[in-house]
This record gives sequence, C-alpha cells and structure tokens, in this order.
Amino acid sequence: GVVTDGGRVLGVTALGVDFAEAKLNAYQAVKCVRWQGGWCRKDISDRARSYLTEG
Repeated sequence: GVVTDGGRVLGVTALGVDFAEAKLNAYQAVKCVRWQGGWCRKDISDRARSYLTEG
C-alpha cells in the first residue's frame, strides 16, 4: 500500500473542450482515487481560472 504523511500526495489533470469541462472531468477522476484520511481541495482550479480570464 501507499503511506502518506500529509501534504500534497497526488495531482489529477484532465482535458475538456473548455475549462469548465476539464475541471468537471478532473473532479470525476478524483472520485476514483480513495485512501484512508484522504481528501480533495475544491478550490485549486479557482486560481487557474482567474489566471486564464485575467491573463
């Protein structure tokens, strides 16, 4: 098995026809990854979204 000690453990990326679809696909993929005590931040994509719209 995998042993973690906090911090960022895994990165999930996905593709889509636009940002919204890519985000949806990434979070759908996250649902396939589970481990005891694991959790997922839902705000990570917000920074990327603001960069793309302000960029």
